[in-house]
Amino acid sequence: MYEVYQDHPKQAKLNVRIVLAIAFLICAIGAGIFLITRLVSKPLAKEDARGQTGIVYDSSAVEGGWDNLSPEEIAERLNQKVAEGMINISMNTAPCFENGTAEGNVMIVNESINNYPQQVEFIRNDTGEQIYQSKAIPVGSKIERAALDVELPAGTYECTAMFHNLDPVSGEIIGTAGAIINITIQH
Repeated sequence: MYEVYQDHPKQAKLNVRIVLAIAFLICAIGAGIFLITRLVSKPLAKEDARGQTGIVYDSSAVEGGWDNLSPEEIAERLNQKVAEGMINISMNTAPCFENGTAEGNVMIVNESINNYPQQVEFIRNDTGEQIYQSKAIPVGSKIERAALDVELPAGTYECTAMFHNLDPVSGEIIGTAGAIINITIQH
């Protein structure tokens, strides 16, 4: 008795992309709901705030906040905050390397519509090993060619390219997005 097995890699990649898109959308909606609930909550009255010990309030602070804005204006400002945190990722999804030590055509681009420097790393999906990590890439810049950090034998490797938004001052990661890529080592 023979059992027929068919592999559908294109469908699997599509499913992974759909799951990642849905997860991002859920995170964005959750952040929006969190911001709305935080902005709608009532602040302490001036007298109550002044009566608390251990904190000194700024004398230039005035009462008011989101309550003087229309729902449309609140939605617009929240959408603007979500857009500021968006990560636009762009790179060659099938980089090719002549051999395990040669540079390949990675074409990693930190698009000018992004708000932060990016750092990119490639992680092998079969082993979890990090095989490449860039330094910070300024907004509006690209890395056309790069060598991997480890020498791989000839073959094709499914990897995840992780794009990290970096705080421009501290360099800490403030957001991450990923994409499946296939790296080919020819010889």
